[in-house]
Amino acid sequence: MYNIIVCCNCGRLLLTKKTQKTKQCPHCEARIQTERTKTVASARTAQEASKLIRTLKTKERNFGKS
Repeated sequence: MYNIIVCCNCGRLLLTKKTQKTKQCPHCEARIQTERTKTVASARTAQEASKLIRTLKTKERNFGKS
């Protein structure tokens, strides 16, 4: 299982394994405790999670164009 979380420092979406306790954001290099962050979605496979991230990013961009 995989989780899509939000970086508490820069707000970007990140992919983590459900069992992962910490993650370093590749965008701002912040060290994140995954249990304390907002989980946006979950997926069974990394491929499914990647598709979800792309969909969520597209929705964010389209939402900002109102």
